[in-house]
Amino acid sequence: MYKKIAFIGLFIIISAFSTSSVTSVENKYIKSGEELTFIASFKMSGIMTDIAEVKMTTSTVKTKTRELLRLKCTASTYSSWDSYFRVRDLYESYVNPETLIPSLFKRSIEEGTYKKHIKYLFKRRSKIAVSTLNKKGKKDFKTNVPIHYNTLDIVSTIYNIRTLNFDSFAIGKKVTKELIVDSQIETISVKYLGKESIRVGKYGTKECYKLSVGFYGKGLEKAKGGKYIWITADDDRLPALIKATIPIGTIQIRLSNFTK
Repeated sequence: MYKKIAFIGLFIIISAFSTSSVTSVENKYIKSGEELTFIASFKMSGIMTDIAEVKMTTSTVKTKTRELLRLKCTASTYSSWDSYFRVRDLYESYVNPETLIPSLFKRSIEEGTYKKHIKYLFKRRSKIAVSTLNKKGKKDFKTNVPIHYNTLDIVSTIYNIRTLNFDSFAIGKKVTKELIVDSQIETISVKYLGKESIRVGKYGTKECYKLSVGFYGKGLEKAKGGKYIWITADDDRLPALIKATIPIGTIQIRLSNFTK
């Protein structure tokens, strides 16, 4: 159960009067050295209970030929929940700092007794992502997944959404993004619902952009129910709050601390 909560919670930090497809972004908000910490909660017996911590950090990585921005996300259950269902998940995306288009993605999950490692090497000129899967029964299993120039991964999608120019959006405007999940292409839509002021932990009340997120694709058919995210309407563009109804209940992820 908590496997689904942690995965969908991270994914939501991702993804109608008019509809458009976003091709690329001009990144003015996501810089190296950012650290965000979130508290993930799940409704049990009518009470919202804190069960896990989610962290998102950015750092600069230099290769022989270029400089990349590393987007790192981790999800870990609190120790008091480990005996029930232990989660230690790691997601990493290595992206162009200016466009946030990924070159490499890595995902390593440890959820209960289940372990899985997957890597996507994006070959834009060849229009494929080379997927390498390692899990019980499969070792270095490779698949070529057809992609477009702007195909993202789960982590780069989250950061990409934060850079959208919501001040130019009419209420109801919707954009779509294509990403690779479990070696297949999925689509999410992000619909702008206007501005709303909410309390952001110790940082007080902040004006935020309110968005609803929709999922399309065979791998995400069960991701039904309302899913909303509030992003601060300032130069930080922080994911302040996420609320979602999923098949097993209701989750909430709230920002508890950040460093820029």
